[in-house]
Amino acid sequence: MVSRPAFAPGTPAPSAAFARPGGGSVTTEGLLAEANGLPLLLAFFKTSCPTCRLAWPYVQRLHAAYGGTGAKVVGVSQNGAAESEDFFEEFGKATFDLVLDPEPEFAASNAFYVEAVPHFVLISPAGLLEEIFAGWSKAKMEALGERLALARSLARIPVVPPGDLVRDFQSG
Repeated sequence: MVSRPAFAPGTPAPSAAFARPGGGSVTTEGLLAEANGLPLLLAFFKTSCPTCRLAWPYVQRLHAAYGGTGAKVVGVSQNGAAESEDFFEEFGKATFDLVLDPEPEFAASNAFYVEAVPHFVLISPAGLLEEIFAGWSKAKMEALGERLALARSLARIPVVPPGDLVRDFQSG
């Protein structure tokens, strides 16, 4: 039996390589450097995933509320560039960054122990794991927004608007 390293809040984030849609690559460390001292939220997804389709407009809302001031949000697609960009446009007109981890290897997804998508990983500016969850959870998404707001003393903006009838939970 192979021992799996600790993957819990407070442990160092895995070092992984991601492809850029226009060519080139970037590592976990490079994305952290691009975050300029902000936490990094990696949102792993697959374009055919119904739960990703449900979650994506809310990830965009999180980015609109806190991207650039509370966190750097990066979508990590397990598909090719064109398909991923179409997904960004169709489901929430996402404006946050996109990197790729296409099949068949899924090297970055494997490094981050992604077993189901969507899979969210919040990494501190120091490179430590802060929050990890998979699937859609209204409560966890709201708590994530609150965490980002409090950490930077920002006004709290609901990720799920009041009166929105989105379900409370859906597994990935």
